Amino acid sequence: MQDKRDLSEAEKKRLARDERTRRNRRGRTNPSAVPARLTRTSAFSPRRFGLVDRSTERIFHVPGHSVVVVKGGELGSQHRDMIYALFRLRNKIASFRMRNPDAPLNGTTDGIPSHIDVVESVVTWRDLLRTMGKTEHVNNLLTAKNVMEDLRQIIMTIYDGDPDEVMRRLQSGRLPPGKGQITGVIDLVEWDGANLDSKVRVRWGKAVMAAFRSRHLVSLNAEVQFALKSDYAKSFWPFIDSNPTHAYVDETMLASLVARDVFGGSETNAQRSQFRKDCRQAFEDMVRAGGLLKYRQEEIGSGRLKMRRYHYKHALPRADEKPQLELQLMPGVGSEIAAIALGT
Repeated sequence: MQDKRDLSEAEKKRLARDERTRRNRRGRTNPSAVPARLTRTSAFSPRRFGLVDRSTERIFHVPGHSVVVVKGGELGSQHRDMIYALFRLRNKIASFRMRNPDAPLNGTTDGIPSHIDVVESVVTWRDLLRTMGKTEHVNNLLTAKNVMEDLRQIIMTIYDGDPDEVMRRLQSGRLPPGKGQITGVIDLVEWDGANLDSKVRVRWGKAVMAAFRSRHLVSLNAEVQFALKSDYAKSFWPFIDSNPTHAYVDETMLASLVARDVFGGSETNAQRSQFRKDCRQAFEDMVRAGGLLKYRQEEIGSGRLKMRRYHYKHALPRADEKPQLELQLMPGVGSEIAAIALGT
């Protein structure tokens, strides 16, 4: 066995991530190994209808976690479920190198590589419907196809670096420093028939490929995700389940996860009241679905600065669980609480 002292920093970090993932399995049955950027995001709206027009462009910011610019529309709960279902079918995912179809056969051209790296999921329509808990009927195939079509049309600009600094730069009209990429969640979808057992090939975008290469994956309890009825719960659960040492979350963070500026002055008292009702229903749904054992609310602050903090306990605790305080402290009223689309 190689001495850990001989490992590079990158290898040590990879081993540490693998160890955290193993500790966080919590005795789950067939969890979904999802790129972290796809769990701590508000790019997926907590609703299924009336999504933003495809001609629009939005910045999604989750303080302390990510900033992503999404162009081509807004995704909803059904799109998130489709992505998580594909990642849950991890034995159907393959990574390989193939000849670039855009490269000439008699050599290479400047800027066009002869080969490209590919990450693909090859499943059946039945696999997808069964994994998402949908009725295995041909009438549901068209819905699944339409969801994939939406995912294929979304284009994202993802920025590395400190998310809050990136947000400040974007708001001032400047290009943030450091690396970035423009990518899609899905690059290609092909199917060979409209029967339940017809093969479906999904080729993932560059951001997903990078997550697989770097092992930036988190273990998500997909049984709970697909059992949730509340769209708000579907937005909150991936963030809660992918942060295993956290014991509570402030409602300011919950607002960020559903792309709401609830406490920035742009929403009415009635809207804030409805938001809090939706949050309570979401936590009750997470308890009902078996994700959380229990939860309670705590009021912090006073007057206009009074906020809710949701304390919770996982239904499947880690064997070595020692809950730590949430590092993301409650920002003051008027601070940046936008939405995110994909980020760690």
